[in-house]
Amino acid sequence: MEPIEGRRREILRIVIDDYIATAEPIGSEAVRERHGLNVSSATVRNEMAALEDMGYLNQPHTSAGRVPTDRGYRVYVDSLVTEEAVQSAEQTRLRETLFLQGEPHRAIARVAHALAAGTEYASVVEAPHLHEQVIRHLHLIPLTPRRALIVVVTDAGVFEGKTVELEAATSPDECDRLSQEISRRVVGWRLGDLTVRAMDQVIGEVALYRQVVTEVGRLIGDQIAASSRIHTEGQANILKQPEFRDARRAEPVLSALERHDVVTEILHDGGSAPVRITIGTEHRREEMRDTSVVAATYYAGGRAAGELAIVGPTRMRYGRAISLVRFLADTLGEALGRL
Repeated sequence: MEPIEGRRREILRIVIDDYIATAEPIGSEAVRERHGLNVSSATVRNEMAALEDMGYLNQPHTSAGRVPTDRGYRVYVDSLVTEEAVQSAEQTRLRETLFLQGEPHRAIARVAHALAAGTEYASVVEAPHLHEQVIRHLHLIPLTPRRALIVVVTDAGVFEGKTVELEAATSPDECDRLSQEISRRVVGWRLGDLTVRAMDQVIGEVALYRQVVTEVGRLIGDQIAASSRIHTEGQANILKQPEFRDARRAEPVLSALERHDVVTEILHDGGSAPVRITIGTEHRREEMRDTSVVAATYYAGGRAAGELAIVGPTRMRYGRAISLVRFLADTLGEALGRL
């Protein structure tokens, strides 16, 4: 790729910034007048023509201005874009929302909503991967003398959701002792390894209440199955974008966002950078080639827990998208660690 230097580089940045803001082709006179360039319109026009010859701009009609190509956007996001910092008031509001106590899937839904609302694009958030999480504690919380709620604490958060019927009336103190004894024997185990059979072997004679072992195993199995869930929100935002007001152009994108295999691919494409950006024709899927995706990994308990992303037009407000995705990935990981 031929390098872009000096004035030509600045003109490319201006054209892309203005096109992102207006969704209209940008002409040379507008570039010169809006940004106070101390050169003639003819000079700007010649530079824009050179950028078109280099493959960074395109002229949709001979009488129109120019628009960025996917190649132009790639240069822009790699070296020209200025990130729009998430303002302190917004950071505070988002953190308060995510740090509400609750199950991890509720935090995931809140992040998906925040991404969609904060960018006016679609958002995709993957539930935390549970296979690699390590058990810290297991609690039996008595509800009645013969019924308890199972709560599992891992190095990446808390999940609950199973009640267990006890074989005999059990006092709160007995529930606590049983919780401590079971926890002592399963602490440090990966959830993916802790099957019902493994629990039988590890817990052995401590399993005074066989139903506890069975229900804990089922709970873990159910949660691992649920961890493959992906929360998508804001698909209607796609239709708000000028590029997708024609439903025929929007339909392939909206359909793709309903497919688990496509969304999983979107989340995991783009390499290993902290924030990964896939633009237009860089997508493997034909139906996604009118879009850009900004994605990041969130971490909990010191390991990768899941992915989140926004999906919008290639004419994306990248400075805002990058900063919000990075901030919410960091904050989600912190929130899950505190649950």
